[in-house]
Amino acid sequence: MFRSSRYREVKARREGEQPRIAATSYLLLGLILGLAGGLVYAWIINPVVYVNASPERLNEQYRDEYIFLVSQSYAFTGDWEQAEARLQALEDPDLPQHVADLFEQYLRQGAPAQYVRNLAQLTHQVGGSNPALSLFGPTPQPPPVTATATPAEATATATLLPTPSLTPPPTRTPEPTLTPSSTPRPTETPQPVYRLLSQERVCDQAAPAPRIEIMIVDAELEPLPGVEVHVNWEGGSDRFFTGFQAQRSPGYGDFTMSPDVSYSVVLPDGSPTISGLRVEDCPAGEGGLPGGWRLTFQNLTTADD
Repeated sequence: MFRSSRYREVKARREGEQPRIAATSYLLLGLILGLAGGLVYAWIINPVVYVNASPERLNEQYRDEYIFLVSQSYAFTGDWEQAEARLQALEDPDLPQHVADLFEQYLRQGAPAQYVRNLAQLTHQVGGSNPALSLFGPTPQPPPVTATATPAEATATATLLPTPSLTPPPTRTPEPTLTPSSTPRPTETPQPVYRLLSQERVCDQAAPAPRIEIMIVDAELEPLPGVEVHVNWEGGSDRFFTGFQAQRSPGYGDFTMSPDVSYSVVLPDGSPTISGLRVEDCPAGEGGLPGGWRLTFQNLTTADD
């Protein structure tokens, strides 16, 4: 095909030219690079750090930690006005129940006894409610016994008997016939909730002092936390519950014994009373040191009961 020289010149010029980039493309590329640089600077090089943020801005996890720290501070200082002001800074309309729930959470997780006791004290102060709070209330004192004077018995005085007189013998009356009565039905004794599964001596040379160790398991032999245990002795009593030492077992609790004291243990929910628990020396082969006791109770109820 015939091509003019003019056509060949135009074609050669087009083939030698570089493609042109529109100005809008440069603008878009600049925006993308600027945005990326700003994010890198704000998130990595110089991120925003909140300082002295108000407590109501905390999330749920940090709110729980804040309340826990307030309970520890209040237990140490006893300054309720300061503790109340710190709690009001949360601006929580359901604060009493929130504190009570946190107390129950620490209790079920087997937190140290002092932590749970301080949270229980704070729950009492803010007016929260939880059934387990009764374990941490002040021990009720028995009412004072008022001595009452017992009237002296009247002294018997001699009285002259009347002179006997002759009277006819009484008429013989036939003896009444005994009518059989229905035998009363014996009262049914309530079954205990717990039974004693085992009782054994404890000779632990690493233990700081002889102890009564309690282990509570359910019907399937799984550990049970939060079970109340009463320890009684002449002139005193104490109570504790399982779950404070989760590193050993959620169903474990213990009580430190004193020499020359006889203890008894019972679960108020219903169990036999185990008495005569005293500090006794372990055999020579086991160190010969004073030893304690380990009691294992099993809950007889099941989920279907």
